[in-house]
Amino acid sequence: MTKPLISLEDVTLCAEGDVLEHLHWVLHRDERWAILGAAGSGKSLLAAALAGKVSPRTGTLRYYGDGLTASLRDLAVHVAFDKRPGGRELFHQARWHAALESTSPKVSDLLVGNAFDQGHEEILIRMALDDLLERPIHVLSDGEWRRVQIAEALLSAPQLLILDDPFTGLDAGFRERLRGLVSTLMENDTYVLIIASDPDEIPESVTHVLHLADGQIRAQGPRTAVLAAYSDPDGAAQAPSVEPQACVPCPSDHDAPPPIVEMRDVTIVHGGVKVLQDIHWTVRRGERWGVVGPNGAGKSTLLSLILGDHPQAYANEIALFGRPRGSGESIWEIKRRIGWVAPELHRYHPPLSTARDVVCSGFYDTLGLHQPCSDEQKATAARWMALLGIEETGERPFRSLSKGTQRLVLIARALVKEPELLILDEPCQGLDTEQRSRVLETLNRMLASAGAMTTMIYVTHRPYEFPRHLTHKLELRRGRVVRQIVLNRTVDQMKSGCLANGSRPSLSMP
Repeated sequence: MTKPLISLEDVTLCAEGDVLEHLHWVLHRDERWAILGAAGSGKSLLAAALAGKVSPRTGTLRYYGDGLTASLRDLAVHVAFDKRPGGRELFHQARWHAALESTSPKVSDLLVGNAFDQGHEEILIRMALDDLLERPIHVLSDGEWRRVQIAEALLSAPQLLILDDPFTGLDAGFRERLRGLVSTLMENDTYVLIIASDPDEIPESVTHVLHLADGQIRAQGPRTAVLAAYSDPDGAAQAPSVEPQACVPCPSDHDAPPPIVEMRDVTIVHGGVKVLQDIHWTVRRGERWGVVGPNGAGKSTLLSLILGDHPQAYANEIALFGRPRGSGESIWEIKRRIGWVAPELHRYHPPLSTARDVVCSGFYDTLGLHQPCSDEQKATAARWMALLGIEETGERPFRSLSKGTQRLVLIARALVKEPELLILDEPCQGLDTEQRSRVLETLNRMLASAGAMTTMIYVTHRPYEFPRHLTHKLELRRGRVVRQIVLNRTVDQMKSGCLANGSRPSLSMP
């Protein structure tokens, strides 16, 4: 066996309420490791310590650096995918405002420097960024921004590269490309350490796995043995992929339920680039749409038009809840009827907000709770938090929670006011297997109990993350609609879902 690269001897780590105790682990140079654990297990804390950002409370963390005197902080890069560069969080609508394009840094500003050479160019091509160099960073999709962060880390040529859930938020094609890149790096001089919440996210090139649970190392050793013993607490399997049983035109009959969203010939342009082009789409009351497409296809831009966040909505023919945009409605009138989750939403809540504050802010559609909630609202928030298994986090600072737990808090925020339209953009991103199963089961029960009138738009790159009760599928590619199909239900069934008096049943808690 080759000599160690890193060793931990009875190490205890503490940061922001997370604790890892009595860690014993040796990472040898000829081994390729992944750290596996549920949300909140301490994976990111251990990664930060390995990158030299957190010092052990007790014990010894040692790096064997070929006689070099540099510290781990100088030799390791930890990519956590949690911030925009330079702390540029701005505001969540910033991506859609053209006025910021002149002040926002471009991808090339971050990645291309004086030392640019052929090796740098190869990295940009492999990360599919050569066509994005002139794009402002603030307009990038979540998946595109993740690719930029990985490229930035690679260009710094670290000896140790720690990737924290790197496949989350990436489309299927790029996930496979990244797996190949990780394998190539592992064969060369860069040591890559993968952090994962799901065993399926561990690349085939990984030879060893460290399993964290309950603040301790639960298991460590060869990949096959550790993964064979690993199981989620409920033994939950992945939800089946939702694929069309029939491909028929979406209905446009006069007897169909009333439209919630109507778009006619919608085109959106950013920096001279058509992000969306010639979009014709109608979402009717009671329909549950799955929206798919690769990173950069225009999915988030499409949703921003519905949420009232995109200023170009007024230059297009768009109607929401039967009322054309620009006809005198306020953005708050729109948001009052919508509950939503987005991959980047956690960045914009005030630092001192508690988890309960974030959930309760859903009653007012604000980022931050700026007015007191009634006792009834507090009780409703508590019930949704209990249903999602996060009731004990109520008084904890939202920013101190793991990324997976933050996502559960934001899902509770979306559901808490029983909205007419539910928009879930990658709601399971960052969740471990148990949490994902809990969310999908909650949605399945909720949609089944609410009847045929509940309207939902659900975006994901992973077919097994769709809830069971989808009725339609929209596929985007390069800003265009390439397919609209009906799933699993006939047109007559969808018509019959409309109540005789036009009312909608309560989106009741299951």
